[in-house]
Amino acid sequence: MTVNTISLEQQVAELKQLLSSLEHASTLQDKLEILNALPIVQAYLQTPNPVCIFLKGLTPACDYAIKSIIAIGQAPVVFNMHHTQEDRFEKLRQLLEQVLDVEKFYQHIGGIIGYHVIMLLMIINQQKTSAPAFDRTRYIHPDGFYVDQDELEVRQAVRWGIENIKNLAEMYPVGGSGDRLNLIDEKTHIPLPAATLAFLGRTLLEGLIRDLQAYEYLAYKLLGEQSVTPIAMMTSVEKDNHQHVMNICKEHKWFGRPSESFYFFIQPLVPVITIDGNWSLTAPLTLALKPSGHGVIWKLADEQAIFTWFESMKRTKCVIRQINNPLAGIDNSILALIGMGCHQHRVFGFVSCERLLNSAEGTNVLIETKTDNGYEYCLTNIEYTTFHQKGIGEIPAEPGSLFSIFPTNTNILFADIPAIRQIVKTCSIPGHMINMKSQVSYIDAQGHQSFVPGGRLESTMQNIADYLVDYFPKQLTEEERRNNLKTFIVYNKRLKTISTTKKAYKPGESPIATPEQAYYDLLSNHYSLLQQCHFELPLWTSLEEYLQKGPICIFLFHPALGPLYSVIKQKIRKGSLHPGAELVLEIAEVDIEDLEIQGSLLIEAVSPLGITNATGLLRYGHAACCTLHHVKISNRGIDSANTQKYWKNEILRHEAVTIKLHEGAEFYAENITLNGNHFFEVPAYHRLTLYGSTKGQWVEDLQPIVKPTWQWEYAFDAEDRILLTKTKNTQQTF
Repeated sequence: MTVNTISLEQQVAELKQLLSSLEHASTLQDKLEILNALPIVQAYLQTPNPVCIFLKGLTPACDYAIKSIIAIGQAPVVFNMHHTQEDRFEKLRQLLEQVLDVEKFYQHIGGIIGYHVIMLLMIINQQKTSAPAFDRTRYIHPDGFYVDQDELEVRQAVRWGIENIKNLAEMYPVGGSGDRLNLIDEKTHIPLPAATLAFLGRTLLEGLIRDLQAYEYLAYKLLGEQSVTPIAMMTSVEKDNHQHVMNICKEHKWFGRPSESFYFFIQPLVPVITIDGNWSLTAPLTLALKPSGHGVIWKLADEQAIFTWFESMKRTKCVIRQINNPLAGIDNSILALIGMGCHQHRVFGFVSCERLLNSAEGTNVLIETKTDNGYEYCLTNIEYTTFHQKGIGEIPAEPGSLFSIFPTNTNILFADIPAIRQIVKTCSIPGHMINMKSQVSYIDAQGHQSFVPGGRLESTMQNIADYLVDYFPKQLTEEERRNNLKTFIVYNKRLKTISTTKKAYKPGESPIATPEQAYYDLLSNHYSLLQQCHFELPLWTSLEEYLQKGPICIFLFHPALGPLYSVIKQKIRKGSLHPGAELVLEIAEVDIEDLEIQGSLLIEAVSPLGITNATGLLRYGHAACCTLHHVKISNRGIDSANTQKYWKNEILRHEAVTIKLHEGAEFYAENITLNGNHFFEVPAYHRLTLYGSTKGQWVEDLQPIVKPTWQWEYAFDAEDRILLTKTKNTQQTF
């Protein structure tokens, strides 16, 4: 028995007819009769083989799945028995479970047969160019809302976002395998998924939660109410991703949140198919399977009642973020996205920025189509793998520019849940695509293994926007396109929007999409922020110099310190960092003025946002705080002679000043110089004060307190600025 030798086009034509017949069959038994009547099925089953024995006694659903494989001409590959002996029937049972999952999940497109047909069609079409008919359709740079400026319109959007945190849910597709990151467990040597990448000393997953809690904390400080945003995570079984994600949440005690505020659902694995249209196997009777792409998130959220779960908590809006972009939470982009979406009653929104030419990034475009009755508008995403098919070229925004004429898709998304639920009824998995660049295993009918280009049917969650089309009787102006569509787009600078951690850095190769690049970009943002705080800083160095020598200076902080730069600038005022200096603020509440650092200063609040109660739940408020006025830090700091893992925050230091604050603790220092290595640990509900002396030393005074003696009061002014006022807390008598 051999694999199909007819052309892919002929296979598609025949299988489409088969799908049509199956679609009109009313029962599973009727469908089985159609498959049983196929000559290819009859010929295969007339040849003695273990599959014929295996079929006996199976349920109709199992029988149908097996015969679907035969019907698409893949039985000689999928049921290849070479190099299998006693375990062949156990392997067949495992294989059956896999194909049943495929049949069930893709039922809406015809199950296994429909999946195969779509893959063949996409293989055929991937080399074709189907540029739009420009007499009726054109691609337009989307008109959007720019948030990287201190203007009333931007501040309003941010305020709306803060006020709507209580209506928000979040969804994270965290099932990525992260093959190009080469993550290995140091103890077991087992490959690890992307979610476990230790960026800045914590997993990427923890970084997502920290950003969310920073928004909640800001809303609490302004509105006086604590919100616990429900979180749904789409995991996968690839590299045991689901269990790793669960373990991270459990190890962090659910991040001080109720465990029932998390919902986990598993992204299915789907068959890999070679560029010749054959199924890929890693070993006899073992399908090559890969995650199905994050476009399945909508179908799963609907089928598994996640949308219903959100709505039961009165959460009607949703933010969707991918795990591999640690810069997404910087400053005001996401809050402005939420604010615009909620206040203007939009259905779907994107955060976007400049797109690097010739990069592996999709692009956001507004598609304008002239119809017989007017114009259609669709703001959507086009993946870089389909640029050729869509007639999109790598054209610079202007001569000599590094950026494209169209902006990049960042997968920072806003969605109106009720509206998306309606769309899912007609399109459950948007954005089908394939990428056939990987080399995959192919085992032929004779059992010979080779490696050929292949891929699987992927999908893109952002292309749910393809089904949000607006109709108008006339062509819209630029302003009308920005304000009158169901969809919208928010723009920020690229440096404050996207820098991904998709692959491991290799010296001599491009650092783009590596943790090293993301770390450098993060420090670049924080350097700019310190400039706005009126700090004197050493001259910033290039990426190449950073890769060779390390950063010229380091400023890192907990996102709840802001997360808005306008808030942070009120907490940190004036200072200087010398070359090689390091300032790390793992704390939300500081009052820093005129701080000079030569060396390292590390401030850590054990519970930066508030108090953990007896049940393990985090309650915002009474957070640990630190005051540094006219303080100079001088120590040997980072050991620059040693090789450092900066992006992992694994840093060797000669000396540092370290301040560790337990729950409800406070540290105060003014007009003093701290020379050399020092470690100050303040017990829970105590205040440590350092007083200067005439001999240039200091005196320590440790006193018990009920709560920190001061706090920042947050308030909006008449023009929606967030203004901070330092107020004293009334202390109870012991």
